Amino acid sequence: MAKKSEKTRKSTKYANDRLQQISKVAASLFFKKGYWRTTTKEIAEACNISVGTLYYYIKSKDDFPRMFSKIQTSDVSKWEREVRKDMDNMEPEELLRKAVREYIYLVDLRENLVHFWYNISPYLELTQLEDIVNTVLRVIATFKDILDRGVKSGQFKTFDTLLAAINIDMMCISWVLRGWNLYPAYTFEQYAAACEQFAILIARNSDNLKIPDSVKYKKIEAEELKEIWDRERQKRPGGLGSEAWLRPDTKGKPTT
Repeated sequence: MAKKSEKTRKSTKYANDRLQQISKVAASLFFKKGYWRTTTKEIAEACNISVGTLYYYIKSKDDFPRMFSKIQTSDVSKWEREVRKDMDNMEPEELLRKAVREYIYLVDLRENLVHFWYNISPYLELTQLEDIVNTVLRVIATFKDILDRGVKSGQFKTFDTLLAAINIDMMCISWVLRGWNLYPAYTFEQYAAACEQFAILIARNSDNLKIPDSVKYKKIEAEELKEIWDRERQKRPGGLGSEAWLRPDTKGKPTT
């Protein structure tokens, strides 16, 4: 019986790992071509498996939003556990820095999934969005709890911890969503360090916190930024920011 259980465990782990790999490939294709223009045949070919094998793991392309939400829910759950484990042992400022930095790394790790949700969510059913919405709310609640503790201890003075938590969350996600604004001026490490500092500034509700002098940023003019953005779009016309994300008007149904 023990051997059978071990065999079942290994089989389940293999299936889960394979599903993670398929999801990663699908997310990459959705980013490049758009959700509606990507077919299950293309996903199968990119995974080096047959369409029949792909259908062993999914029923249709519409299963991917649910799969993506499970991946991100698992990621955030692990991040939240680590943060909350330290709530009683770390000072609020130190904990906020840690939470911000680790969350930015998580956002960067799942870049294509973040793009997916923000581009495709207007076209999905509420049931497909429920898990990811709850996951985002948990992130905000975690940041808010850190801020509330800091306010209670007198270390933070933000007048609205909920609004502050939402702004910190959006600042972290901006590395992916507004990277075209940021890449010319920041490396990832520089942006992560800047976000830590700005999160503390928001929490303190003061202007006495400065970006370290050791971090130097190139001054970017608006016109130069536009030129860089246009140049990047020409390199990948079917990617982020293109009409590839728009749902086809004809028949109102996605390609399978």
